[in-house]
Amino acid sequence: MLSARSKHKVVVLGAGVIGLTCALSLVERGYIVHVIARDLPEDTDSQSFASPWAGANICPFKSIEDGPREANWETATYKKISEFIPSGLAIALKGTRRFVRTEEEFLGHWYKDVMPNYRRLEKSECPEGALGVSFDTLSVNAPKYCQYLANELRRKGVTIERRYVRDIEEVFGCFGGVGMVVNATGLGAKSIAGVDDQAVRPIRGQTVLIKSDCLRCTMDSSDPNSSAYIIPRPGGEVICGGSYGVDDWDLSVSPSHATRILSHCLRLDPSISRDGTLEGIEIIRDNVGLRPSRSSGPRVESETIKLEAGGRESPIRVTKTGERRGGEREGTVVHAYGVGPAGYQQSWGIAEDVVGLVEEAARTSGKKRESKL
Repeated sequence: MLSARSKHKVVVLGAGVIGLTCALSLVERGYIVHVIARDLPEDTDSQSFASPWAGANICPFKSIEDGPREANWETATYKKISEFIPSGLAIALKGTRRFVRTEEEFLGHWYKDVMPNYRRLEKSECPEGALGVSFDTLSVNAPKYCQYLANELRRKGVTIERRYVRDIEEVFGCFGGVGMVVNATGLGAKSIAGVDDQAVRPIRGQTVLIKSDCLRCTMDSSDPNSSAYIIPRPGGEVICGGSYGVDDWDLSVSPSHATRILSHCLRLDPSISRDGTLEGIEIIRDNVGLRPSRSSGPRVESETIKLEAGGRESPIRVTKTGERRGGEREGTVVHAYGVGPAGYQQSWGIAEDVVGLVEEAARTSGKKRESKL
């Protein structure tokens, strides 16, 4: 006999790391899932979505007071992705984080019990006037990890369909009509009719992908005029970065900025070069991606919307008593977007919350059906 949840069909809109993780979590809970996206995990050179370009490591940036949900999401994700280390899908790293001298940057040390071997750095381990911590962290190879998630979904019978969606109501027409949609569209949430979230904003990031055996993750903002990070990932590749352009939609590569990034990263860790020089760094490619952020913080919540049979253009008749006729019904949208640069490090925690919201909507719709019988 089918469980209550297996009777519910859910469309996940978006095939970045958040959408794919939510889809896989729903499938594993027994839901029938269909994924629709403009950009697919195989589009590893596409700049239209952020997932192929991410450093994809875990390094918290908010205190529990500023982001209690984010802390829970990162705790759950660290535990889950750690399970992928034996398979080689994730890699364990020694991590170092340095920043300008202010105790607030320590974030209350909330993740000291989440990430092993956490400790404050000695003054001798930091640039003058800076503080820092070290801890064990991990990373994944962003494009390969997303392809793994997609392959798992397909193996479980999920269709991942390429489609450009202009209006959220279009999605409810899938499967001959569904009642629940997970909206994991990232920056797309700004322009999709029915969502139109103008709080969504890009954070431009330029990185350089290099070949290296480096196994230390370094995050450095000790120089207020020049931040940089080094993130090794499985496969002998390393992401070198250091830009954070809020509201910057420019997708072109700046050669001078790439040189600044590599120069700073080389100072942080000379092992990224064969001979300790810029010329000794083996560059694979330059990358520019837009992190899908939101000025009012991540949006992970459900919304009930009114649907009109045939879509927004269908005629709606109003009777003399004021009753609307035309097949209007309700649909639930579970939003999951706006996490900025934290998509990978919060993905499994967000997926847990999304599953909870979907299950709550399923219970509510079931009670409504029963009340009509």
